[in-house]
Amino acid sequence: MEQPVLLSVIVPVYNVEAYLPRCVDSILAQTYENLEVILVDDGSKDGSGEICDDYGARDSRIKVIHKENGGLSSARNAGLDIAQGEYVAFVDSDDWLEPEAYGWMMGLAQRYGVKLVCGGRYDVDGKTGQRQLGLCPQKEELISAEEMAGRIFLWDGCDSSACDKLYHRSLFREMRYPEGKVCEDVPVTYRIVLQAERAAMCDRPLYNYFHRPDSITTAAVSENTFHFSQHTAKIYPYIRDNYPKIEAQARYFRVRSLAHILLLLDQGTEELRSRFFDQYKSSRTALREHTLFILRSPYFGGRERVRSLLLILGLYRPLWRLSHRPET
Repeated sequence: MEQPVLLSVIVPVYNVEAYLPRCVDSILAQTYENLEVILVDDGSKDGSGEICDDYGARDSRIKVIHKENGGLSSARNAGLDIAQGEYVAFVDSDDWLEPEAYGWMMGLAQRYGVKLVCGGRYDVDGKTGQRQLGLCPQKEELISAEEMAGRIFLWDGCDSSACDKLYHRSLFREMRYPEGKVCEDVPVTYRIVLQAERAAMCDRPLYNYFHRPDSITTAAVSENTFHFSQHTAKIYPYIRDNYPKIEAQARYFRVRSLAHILLLLDQGTEELRSRFFDQYKSSRTALREHTLFILRSPYFGGRERVRSLLLILGLYRPLWRLSHRPET
């Protein structure tokens, strides 16, 4: 009987001792068993490294890397450098999988003969534990890579997240995640997708995305806040010049990244706005260049269109402060 294809699952680990067992147990419990599980201890200061070693001693499928702290991208890259599987997947160490996740995705990869599969996910509230359906393709289908990239830019059933997808390892032959940046999936996933030529979409939520209150994606405004728009500043012209069929979707992605900055700062304190005044000014100037697009594009709902125009005109903050004025 032919041996199933080997799948490498890369798990970056940093100070997650409370969540790591749930994550690793969900990988080891997969109905698809031909796995290579790479736990990358990224300089953890708690007991995470010891937990990795314990799992490595208990299951021969697990490999453990201990390295100096370099961030999520660095840990993923370290895993990619030693991965031996024909296919690769990523799991963040505070998240977990449904038991059939890789069985379904590997099945679709083989059935459709593709290098990329995109599944759906649940969003889990870190405070309440409540789980609800997150982004998920509406139906199982085979689509072009260009169409999938367009959907990513619109958050249409999928996004840039690395973790709810399955990749042929060859897609990473010349690609690695940017180190020292957050939103590290954004500049990589769409390029990986476009390399793949076709993608299989799986209409099942297979990944549980745990929203920790203290995660880097929910942190206060900092220099990291602007990495998303820095990525889209390169993505939009690249798509415009090379993939004109999805130029409008990429432009929407760019507008959303700029509006995100302005919303955060308009709702922030005077001290925060003063600290990041240059970023606010440049983001508002950049957003203004897309005014006609915002007015005409079908991708904007009415409320989002109005909000974007208020941000351009500098009227959002006074209206927001008026509506949030304390009662006397």
